[in-house]
Amino acid sequence: MRSIQFIFRLGFLIACYFNSGWFIGGNPIFAQTTAGNAVYQFLKLPSTAKATSLGGLNISSIGNDLGLAMTQPALLSTELDGELQVSVKPYFAGIQQYDLNGANTLKSDWVVGWGVHFMDYGNIAQTDIIGNEYGSINPNEYSIQVGIAKTYQEYFHFGTQLKFIQSNYGPYRSNGIAMDVGVSYLAPNGLSQLSVLLQNVGTQLKYFQVKEELPLNLILGWSKKLDNAPLQFSVTAERLSVWNDNFYDMDFYNAEGYQKPGSLQNLFNHLIVGSQLYIGQSFELDLGYHFARRFELNLPNQPNSLNGISAGFSFPYKRVQFQYGTGFFQRNNYHHFTLQYALKQKE
Repeated sequence: MRSIQFIFRLGFLIACYFNSGWFIGGNPIFAQTTAGNAVYQFLKLPSTAKATSLGGLNISSIGNDLGLAMTQPALLSTELDGELQVSVKPYFAGIQQYDLNGANTLKSDWVVGWGVHFMDYGNIAQTDIIGNEYGSINPNEYSIQVGIAKTYQEYFHFGTQLKFIQSNYGPYRSNGIAMDVGVSYLAPNGLSQLSVLLQNVGTQLKYFQVKEELPLNLILGWSKKLDNAPLQFSVTAERLSVWNDNFYDMDFYNAEGYQKPGSLQNLFNHLIVGSQLYIGQSFELDLGYHFARRFELNLPNQPNSLNGISAGFSFPYKRVQFQYGTGFFQRNNYHHFTLQYALKQKE
């Protein structure tokens, strides 16, 4: 119980420090926002198929997944030494997401993780005010990150990572730098894990006309494995620095017959739940539910039954682990593919 209290107190102190302090050139961190008008929204997209299948965000899952560790650096462990991961997620209209991640163990069991998160938005025609085309642009965004983690007294895991972020929209270019700080506590029986993560603390270095805020996110996560059943459950609470972070336009909602979200809806919109079912020694089925995604995607007179739901599976073959994840919205869904390869032979 003391360990649980310690990790939550530590997470609270981290959040207070960064939200009241100064970082890089005297920029006040308390000005950062988690709202939709923050810059570099692509940083919120899951970089691995397993994260996609578990609802889009999971910082506490018990296991050794490199993609989850690239979101929560405290999950970097020596078990990931020599792992290399490649992910592809095709969207619509030629939009593609690519991720490349790796991890290596240093002396004294420090673990370094590195990755590239790249968004290609395809070709977009350039036109004048009356619609005449005079060329095209290929907008893209990417982040390059390096993290490091260490285990303390066997059950506590601390990690941090730095990100360089670049955004290119034709002549409109900007870049920035951000930091993530995470802590996790794994229970001695290995069946429960608590995590706290402060994500995207940073600032823009170069911007177009007006400096914009980064998508700051304070996240808590808890995962529980059942002792006598092949199941693991996770609950993730995100965007905890604000109470109501929903996209809400009063005029639009009134015109379209939407209901303003109440207090209970605001509460659940911070939550993501996930489950993992282990079949045999290698095959895993995943299922996730993102409350805010369902709230934001539900439309009157539209098929909304699967909104907010995600699913996927993973299985290993020799040194390779294959992962697949998908998320649903109205009548559509997208596909996320990940391959994780062990460069070193595991015993």
